Amino acid sequence: MRKLNRLEPPACLVENCWVWTQDFVLARQENPSFSFSWRSKACYQGLRQVLSTMTQGRCSFCDGSVGSESRETVEHFRPKSLFPDLAYTWSNLFICCDVCQGKGDSFDELLLKPDELDYSFTRYFVNNYKTGEVEPNPAASEVDQKRAEKTLKLYQLNKETRKLFRIRELKRFNYKPEEDSIDDFNYRFFLE
Repeated sequence: MRKLNRLEPPACLVENCWVWTQDFVLARQENPSFSFSWRSKACYQGLRQVLSTMTQGRCSFCDGSVGSESRETVEHFRPKSLFPDLAYTWSNLFICCDVCQGKGDSFDELLLKPDELDYSFTRYFVNNYKTGEVEPNPAASEVDQKRAEKTLKLYQLNKETRKLFRIRELKRFNYKPEEDSIDDFNYRFFLE
């Protein structure tokens, strides 16, 4: 998981967040199975564009490509089913791939958020370049190691296919032409 710097939210979200949130919370109180919607297709498309720009078209959690290898989705970091009052909150929204979206309604306060002010990959994780695995940093505090473990588990960051993709991308990166940027590759935290 790579450090993200959050961009400004789209104007439509700023303008509508409060009303949409109140409507959603009230609807959920009346009917707990009430379905969430973005209320405006244009706003949702704009939101996805800003989130995708923020990550250079990569998943906010695994840093794999979205849109070509995986469906691009918007992840509610704190699930809207458990935190309906955050359903339209900008700081709770991330661009996400299908696999990471599979965390569903699972949530734990230990879960790492890539735009936390003090987040850095090396604080929490180390890479195993032989296996492609991402591991908790053994030099990290006990709490930081637990946060890393929880994040690896919930976002399935060490799923077998992901480890293989990271090794493949590392090989491609090592043979890259000089004019290529690291942003031309997936799994940049594994390459840095």
